Amino acid sequence: MMFANIKPVLIGIGAAVILGGLGYTKVYLPKVTYDSVLAKEGNLTENVNGVGTLEAKEIILLAPKSTSKIGALYVDEGDHVKRGAVLARMELSDLAGNKIESAALIDKSHSQMGSQKALIDDLTAKKELSDATLKRYRTLIKGGFVTQAELDGAEAQARSANALLVSAQENLAQSVHEVQRAEGSLSALNAKINDLSLSSPIDGIVVSREAEVGSTVGAGMAILRIANPKTVWVKAYIDERQSGLLRVGQKGFVTLRSTHKRKWPAVVSRIGVESDRITEERVVYLTLQETPEPLYLAEQAEVEIIIANYSNALILPAEAIVYNEDNSGVWMSDNGKAVFHPVYVLGHNSDGNVAISGLEKGSRVILIGNRPMKTGDKVRL
Repeated sequence: MMFANIKPVLIGIGAAVILGGLGYTKVYLPKVTYDSVLAKEGNLTENVNGVGTLEAKEIILLAPKSTSKIGALYVDEGDHVKRGAVLARMELSDLAGNKIESAALIDKSHSQMGSQKALIDDLTAKKELSDATLKRYRTLIKGGFVTQAELDGAEAQARSANALLVSAQENLAQSVHEVQRAEGSLSALNAKINDLSLSSPIDGIVVSREAEVGSTVGAGMAILRIANPKTVWVKAYIDERQSGLLRVGQKGFVTLRSTHKRKWPAVVSRIGVESDRITEERVVYLTLQETPEPLYLAEQAEVEIIIANYSNALILPAEAIVYNEDNSGVWMSDNGKAVFHPVYVLGHNSDGNVAISGLEKGSRVILIGNRPMKTGDKVRL
């Protein structure tokens, strides 16, 4: 009798427990709604980014070879100059007077050479006459037609004529040496004067004027700095963590602050062998394929360097990738429950996407944002 009364109670308690469990799972532990995205096939270009400045690899300093005062400057900062154009002149001081003196000395030496050549012609004729007379007297003395005294006189006259000719020839040689010395001195003066005219060795742009007219500058002290626009490149700084795949010859783009809407094509031409010990960045030089005009050196620039291209890869937003115990993967839904699926990240791009492997095309991936998730959590997509 008592058992019959207890049985309905037990049935009621069991039903209550079942209903309570269903209520706990269906109501107290509700499913959370998440955004999701499909893994799509596509192409992705991976790049690294950095900032730097626009520089010129070749900058030439124009400076005098000796201490002198600037007499004239013909160009200003920002001017385009042609190779061979005279850009500045130093004061000649006493060089102009020395040049006139050397030129006069050369003219005088040439006149003296002319007189000495005429004298040599005269002495040569006299020597020939003396030699002929001596020869005739030596023949006549055998027949007794001339005396010994007359023969001795002819011999003395011949020796004198020869001595005078030799002396005149030596004087002419000295005059030739004097002319050569004066011409060498004039050439040296002209070289000094030419050194005081500073010409551009390249087609370039004047970056700066380091001194003004009237200033006295020492030997080797720069007056003008000229940049070769054909050697323009960007000196960029790349985080060491991004620099492992950098190689010379990789293509990239440069964005200047003054032309922020334009991307200038560039190529990696040098990678520094020493990183900055404080910022832990590597210096990378990118040569621009076209020179910006107008050119502003030291202008800030942003760089993108392409380090890899992935074709026909699965593409996901970078926010879809999570890391679980150092393993990269994504969260997916299996019959309403969260499941962690490992994937391998191939590369990233600046648009916030990643190329992956290890997932089927069209797979739906959960975007959890900043919310925590664990395997078995109930999710609604």
